[in-house]
Amino acid sequence: MTQCFDLMVDVETVGTRADAAMVSIGAVFFDLPTETIGARFTKNIHLATAVRDGGTMDAATVLWWLKQSDVARGRVFQGGIDIKEVLNDLAIWIGNNCSGDVRPWGNSARFDLGILSSAFERNHTPVPWKWWNERCFRTVRNLNPQVPYKPDEKGEGAHDPTVDCRFQIEHLFSIKRYRNGDLF
Repeated sequence: MTQCFDLMVDVETVGTRADAAMVSIGAVFFDLPTETIGARFTKNIHLATAVRDGGTMDAATVLWWLKQSDVARGRVFQGGIDIKEVLNDLAIWIGNNCSGDVRPWGNSARFDLGILSSAFERNHTPVPWKWWNERCFRTVRNLNPQVPYKPDEKGEGAHDPTVDCRFQIEHLFSIKRYRNGDLF
């Protein structure tokens, strides 16, 4: 196990509130100073178990999913497992891959990290990071509009949480290079 700090997290949901039901979680470790990408985690969640345990759905998000490609829908709605198992697996994976305090990043912290933290709490599973270590990719991105941000929302990797994580990490690296080694 190596010491690590940064972890990009992406969730796919059927809602937008803090208690939104998740259908997929992706996470990718990365090292900002060396611009390297590490271990990856991705699992689909069976929607019925996410709703069973207090996750909510909203019609607008469900209708949005119906407009996505068959590939994108299939990627997150097939092969789902019980949310309790996915959350437990994620917490173990983080612990197995990180010997230091993890700094999770989300796009935004309120969405990805907030929804995920809420799911951990609803399922009586400790959140595997300290809240004060949470980082917001969207904030850094918006503070640096001169670095083009063009996610592939319709392509092959659309709505694949680990592909989204990798894209966001690469964008952070681009911002760091643009700013001569500093994000702010």
